[in-house]
Amino acid sequence: YSFSIGKQETAKWNPGGIGGSPTVTYTDGPKTLVVTLVCSKAGTDELEALGESSTNNYKMRLTNKCACWDGCGGTPPPPPPPPPPPPPQRNCSMHGHVYTSDKEIIQSTLLDIAINPSQPSPTTSSYAVVDKYGAVIELHLIGIDDVPSVFFCLQSLQVLSIIGCTNLSIPSELLLLADTLASFTVANISTSLTLPPELFNMTILSTLSIINSSLTELSEDIINLDKLTELTLDQNQLTSLPTALGKMASLKRLSVSNNLRLASLNALNGSTSLTTLQGSHCIITNLPPNILSLSTIELNNNLLTSLDGLNIIESNSTISMSFANNSINSISNDFFNNMQTIEYLDLSGNQLSKLPVSIYPAKGFQILNLRNNVFGHQETEWVQ
Repeated sequence: YSFSIGKQETAKWNPGGIGGSPTVTYTDGPKTLVVTLVCSKAGTDELEALGESSTNNYKMRLTNKCACWDGCGGTPPPPPPPPPPPPPQRNCSMHGHVYTSDKEIIQSTLLDIAINPSQPSPTTSSYAVVDKYGAVIELHLIGIDDVPSVFFCLQSLQVLSIIGCTNLSIPSELLLLADTLASFTVANISTSLTLPPELFNMTILSTLSIINSSLTELSEDIINLDKLTELTLDQNQLTSLPTALGKMASLKRLSVSNNLRLASLNALNGSTSLTTLQGSHCIITNLPPNILSLSTIELNNNLLTSLDGLNIIESNSTISMSFANNSINSISNDFFNNMQTIEYLDLSGNQLSKLPVSIYPAKGFQILNLRNNVFGHQETEWVQ
């Protein structure tokens, strides 16, 4: 005589808690079987019935080496590594006061700064991101009168943004963040901003954004930021760019859009790292020469008359180019020769009357916008 008290396919594993043994639970209709696993390395192989604790609830105990955490053989898994120790907190002295924690620094300013908000509002209110050790790793300051210099005592700060500050002066104490700050943003400043020399000694800064801050000049010292990969200078009053930008081996993305007095990008000549260039709504008259790695170019609403210079691009990646609303009247025959795949090309709003023959072989176009040019009837038929 035999009967079933559990089916294999119903097995549920319970690893047990601290001091407890693992179990496997089987069911068959109303019946439940709980097998407690007991590890034994001495050759014991025993299944013991422990009886029926209540109707249809059965218990057994399995004792053998297969019940051990390393199973029937093999090497047991290594224990998980211990959590890393918290970074050491160094005291910081500022204006005669010694600060011993980031919490003390934040609370000393009496500013309304939310801590780890579930839904940050970077355009309306200030907030800080604090890690599990109580260190501030991000600080976003919105609409304050000035930046308290004590914030430069935040020794683990990686991201700092200052937006809508009415009277911003970046102090020399910024250099206290040189070993941690990777991203620095200043935007919507009501007075003309001057960048302090200390900014160009930030050793690990990878992203720098100065937006709508009436910036008129960028120092050649920017070449000292040898980790910088992204530079955004939109909506300022720049008339020229430093030649250092063309020599920065790490710089991959540059945006200078809406600098209404910027006429030239020749400072970028020879850049080997730049892959993305954005400079719409300026007064740029010609393209920068010898930038071999560009894959994304946006130069809408400028004063371009030709695309000379881009024919030397040797990018193997997909290329996206937008030159809408310029005065381009011709494209050289070898313009497309070195470009393997052009996904997006916008030449709308120009003065083109014909296209080079090299555009007609398949280039992988997904979007080709030629609206609002001056093509004749025959050229229009070829384009279609």
